[in-house]
Amino acid sequence: MKRSWWIGLLGSVLLLVGCSSRSVSDPIPAAPDYAQQEAWFDGKVTADRAYDVFYIVPTCVFDWEEADGTLCHYMDVDNPSHRAKVDGPLHLAEGIFAEEANFFAPYYRQITIESWMESPSVIQARFEVAFADIEAAFRYYLDHLNEGRPFVLAGHSQGGKAVIELLKRSLTDEEFGRMIAAYPLGYPVRDTDRSPRLVPASDATGTGVFVTFNSVSAPDKLPPLLQGSWAAINPLNWRTDTEPSTPAQHLGMVFTNADGSIQSEQAQVIEAHLDAETRALIVSGVDPQAYYVPSLAGLFPPGNYHVVELNFFYRNLQQNVKDRAATFFRNHTPGQ
Repeated sequence: MKRSWWIGLLGSVLLLVGCSSRSVSDPIPAAPDYAQQEAWFDGKVTADRAYDVFYIVPTCVFDWEEADGTLCHYMDVDNPSHRAKVDGPLHLAEGIFAEEANFFAPYYRQITIESWMESPSVIQARFEVAFADIEAAFRYYLDHLNEGRPFVLAGHSQGGKAVIELLKRSLTDEEFGRMIAAYPLGYPVRDTDRSPRLVPASDATGTGVFVTFNSVSAPDKLPPLLQGSWAAINPLNWRTDTEPSTPAQHLGMVFTNADGSIQSEQAQVIEAHLDAETRALIVSGVDPQAYYVPSLAGLFPPGNYHVVELNFFYRNLQQNVKDRAATFFRNHTPGQ
């Protein structure tokens, strides 16, 4: 099996130090300061391209222990080992979403992989810590780094959930008017997620819309964590019905090295269609066993492609961001 930076979700359980405790049961690291370059991936705080991508990285860190053995359920953004876990997936996303855009990605106190195996109430309570960072980073970005440019919101997994919440909670009318599109990938948009800002994509070029899908080999491979979405789109043919794509529509699956350089690439491999009942994206043309990760079996059974769906649809997503941006600029007068 290819061991590339789609394995951002993997790693050994970390035995590190650095959490300050609000309570004995829930130690939480210090919040990042987004006025500091160190709080941002690659320190990117300047930009010279026509539009931006604000990206939120998926879950990459396992529970880890303080020196006294207390478990911590959040990334410590000041810990080099934690940052190394997320940098590979960030390079992967930069290659997809920002080939022609400025790329802004905050480090944040993401909740750990084990947190997603807890009850919904525990997940949400912990996620609020992560989202407080994301919202602070997004507000700092808009106020100090964006300079009025159009932007794309994107994230995968935990990052996809964060994009949904930003759309529901955090944009003004003016800011939403500058949003080219949103990509809350790898997370369901449920009935509780309703907002005038949540407009599902219906084709390949619409703007002000969101793009989402969850990839599996069969509907029963969609775990409870990812069930219940009322919206989805096929990233190969950009349809929202059950019409299957063809291999010719698959522009390329890409696996990358830690620095984002391409390790391998194949095109015209994957076919996919949306399941009418679950809205899952049913993928064929690949071996489910080749992408099964036993250490994540509690979340993702064999046949669930959550950890590789950005890799599977790398070139299609890359092209789609550019297509939606082109539509946006055709339809918007500069400065308006």
